[in-house]
Amino acid sequence: MKLRIVFDIIGTVLMIMGLLLLVPGFVAALYHETSGIVAFALTSLLCMSSGIVLKRLGVKGDVGSKEAFAAVTLGWLCATFFGALPFVFQGISFVDALFESISGFSATGATILTESNAQGYYIVNSTLADNSIATALAGMVTSSLNSQDYGLHPGIAPIYAPTYYGLLFWRSFQQLIGGLGIILMIVAIFPQLHVAGRQLFRAEAVGPTKDTITPRAATTARILWRVYLLFNAIEIVLLVAAGMPIYDAVCTAFSTLATGGFSPQASSLVAYHSPIIEAIVAVFIILGMSNFSLHYKVLTTDRMGWFKDEEFRFMLTILAAATLVLLFFGGIEGDLLTRFRFASFQVVSLMGTCGFVNSLDYDKWSTAAKLALIMVILIGGCIGSTAGGIKVGRLLVDLKYAYNELFHMLHPHALMSVRLGEARVQEDVLRPMLFYSFFYLATWLALSLAFAMVLADNPKVDLLVVTSGIASCMGGVGPAFGILTFDWSQVSAAGKMIGFFAMYLGRLELMPIFLLFVPELWRK
Repeated sequence: MKLRIVFDIIGTVLMIMGLLLLVPGFVAALYHETSGIVAFALTSLLCMSSGIVLKRLGVKGDVGSKEAFAAVTLGWLCATFFGALPFVFQGISFVDALFESISGFSATGATILTESNAQGYYIVNSTLADNSIATALAGMVTSSLNSQDYGLHPGIAPIYAPTYYGLLFWRSFQQLIGGLGIILMIVAIFPQLHVAGRQLFRAEAVGPTKDTITPRAATTARILWRVYLLFNAIEIVLLVAAGMPIYDAVCTAFSTLATGGFSPQASSLVAYHSPIIEAIVAVFIILGMSNFSLHYKVLTTDRMGWFKDEEFRFMLTILAAATLVLLFFGGIEGDLLTRFRFASFQVVSLMGTCGFVNSLDYDKWSTAAKLALIMVILIGGCIGSTAGGIKVGRLLVDLKYAYNELFHMLHPHALMSVRLGEARVQEDVLRPMLFYSFFYLATWLALSLAFAMVLADNPKVDLLVVTSGIASCMGGVGPAFGILTFDWSQVSAAGKMIGFFAMYLGRLELMPIFLLFVPELWRK
C-alpha cells in the first residue's frame, strides 16, 4: 500500500472538514456563545493545519483498493477525532467527546449528555464548562478586548453562555455529513480534487451491490446528495409548518434523513407533544431507511418505483408485523389509537436506526416488545440507505437461500437460484451476503460479551442492557434498554470505548475496518 497517497486523501478530508467546522461556529456566534465560537474556531484551525501537513507529506497517484480502504477507515477516525475537539474544548472528557463524535458521524444518536436547561435543550455541566479550555481562552480574549477602548464597555459577551446551540447544531450537522458518508460528500462536491471517486465510493459504500446511478462515481454521488438535501429541505419546511421552532426543525431534519436521531431537546420528540410532528418525522425516517437510488428513480422515471421494489415492500411488511406485536403484546398503556401511535413510531424509528423517541416509557414495555425492537434494530434499513443493521435486502436473500436449501432437500436434482426482484443474485454476490449476515451477528455477540465483562461490577447491567446496547451501537440506532434508555452516562470509560468501536464497525459495515488487521493490506 502507498501510504503517501492515503495521506493526501485524508489531508483533503481534514481541510474540507476544517471549513465545515466554521458553520457551527457561525451558529454559536448567532446565539452569542463566546466559548462556542472559540471552540469551533480553534478546532477548525487545528483541523485545517493537520490537513495541510498531511497534504504536504502525501502525493497524488493511482488509488487501488488497498489505498481506498485505508483512506476511508483512517479518514473516518481522523474526522471523529477532530469532530470531538469542540466537545473537549467546552469541558467534556476526551473519552466522552470521542463517543459523542462517532455517534454523530456514524448517525447513531447515543449520547453522554444528561443535563438540560429550562427550555429542555441539552447543556454541558456548568462546573465542567467553567473549567474548560474554551472558557479560559474566551475569558482571556474578553479581558483583553475590555482592557482596550473599542467602545465595547461595560464588557462584551459573557465568557460562556448558558446555551449550547452551536454545539447541539454540530451534533446534528455531523449526522447530516455522516449519513451519506464523509468521503461520498468529498467525491460529490469536490470532483476537481481528483480523489479517485469510484475506488473511494466503493470503499465507503460497502455492500452487496456496487452499482452506481451513472458510470461516473462523482456524478452518482452528486445525484445522491441532491436527493438527500432535497428531502432535508422539505422536512424542515413541514416541521416549521407543524409548529416546531426553526432551529429545532433544522437539527431534527438533519438527524432524520441521516437516520441519526440526535435531538437538541433532551426529551427528544416528546418535548413537542405533537402527533403531526411525529408523523412527519416517521415518513422521512422511512425515506432515509430506503434505497436512495430508488428515490432517484421515483423522482425521475418511475413514480411507482417504491412499491415495485421487492426490498422496499419487504421492509414495509416487517414494519407492519413488528407494529402489530407492540400494539397487542407490547404492554403499552392507553386506547388503541394511542398504542398505535407509540408502537408504530418506535418500530419505524428503531428499525430505521434513527433513535428518536415519542415515549419516555418504552423501557417499561413488555419483554415481547423489547425483543421485537431488538430484532428490528438488528435488521435495520434497506441496502443503499443511510440506515445501519444487517439490511433488509440481505435478510431477504438469506431467507430465499434458506428456502432453496430446504426445497433442495426434497428435490436434490432441482436447479434453483436466488432472485431479488427480477435479477438473479450471482454466486459472487450471494456468498458475501450470507457471510456478512453471519459475521455481523457473531461480532454483535462477541462485543456484547466484551461489554458485559467490562461492566461486570455494575449491578444495573444485565443481558438486556449489553445485547441491546451493542445492537444499538452497531446498527447506528442510539436508544437501548435499562441504564442505556436515555444516555450512556452510567457506563465506564472502557464500556464507552467498546460502544465507540461498535459504532465505528457498524457505520463502515465491518469489513473495511477488519481489513486494517490483515497484514496483506500494508504490504507494498
